[in-house]
Amino acid sequence: MKTSSLNFISFYKYTFLFIVTLFFNACSTKPNQESKVDSSVIITKTKKEIITRNSTEKSVGMFLEDILACVSFDGLVKKYGEANVKKEVMIETGEGQFKVTKLFPDTEKEVEIYWKDGKEYQQIQDVIVRVRFTKDEKTDLSSPWSSKDGIHLGMPLSEIVQLNGKTFTITGFGWDLGGSVVSWEGGKLANKNINLRFNDFSDNNGGLTDAEFTAISGQLEFDVLHASIKKLNPLVDQVSVFIKPEISKDLGQKMVKEVEAKQVKK
Repeated sequence: MKTSSLNFISFYKYTFLFIVTLFFNACSTKPNQESKVDSSVIITKTKKEIITRNSTEKSVGMFLEDILACVSFDGLVKKYGEANVKKEVMIETGEGQFKVTKLFPDTEKEVEIYWKDGKEYQQIQDVIVRVRFTKDEKTDLSSPWSSKDGIHLGMPLSEIVQLNGKTFTITGFGWDLGGSVVSWEGGKLANKNINLRFNDFSDNNGGLTDAEFTAISGQLEFDVLHASIKKLNPLVDQVSVFIKPEISKDLGQKMVKEVEAKQVKK
């Protein structure tokens, strides 16, 4: 368990730091961390009503990377049609307001698009699809978008561990950046330019006691092998694909050291 260094930035800005960390530590691994999903653990969860990809008719071949490939606003319009692209939308999070472009706004296909600083509408930096909540308070994870590796909203953490081929690190739950991937720890997803956030949508903390859930909550960082996180097996509620930012090696190493300095050693 490690103290989090991410309490001062939004998920979008945090993703930048995540990218930097990956760039300079992509080959690093934790010894004895190869992970096999424990399929023998069966948890019965009391679930709020959730709309998933399995329960809705969905399009196929809708990849977030194809949005990145559009490069510019004009490219988005050319590929998806002017009526389906809203150029400027202000969104508000617990970390402040951000100006984004939305693709298929206010539909189950909605995607948020962030632009490279100084190159608004010329260079896409980040593409995010996230959980939606319907007017009748249902949790909607039915977005048809996925990464080309097959990662989409609603996937349980155990499946992501299998795709990564080993354990990885996430932030504690219950705050704005809770459940976000901190590092893929040199796994198969480390060089895929993808980041995820996980959440639990049950009514009973996934069967955890209050003490167990509190222990994996807050501005801390955890290996997903943590017994309570494995038991919770949270779902992907946000997928981000991005282009690596242009940074100098010295700046990147400085940022990584700042993160490491705030982490409590195991």
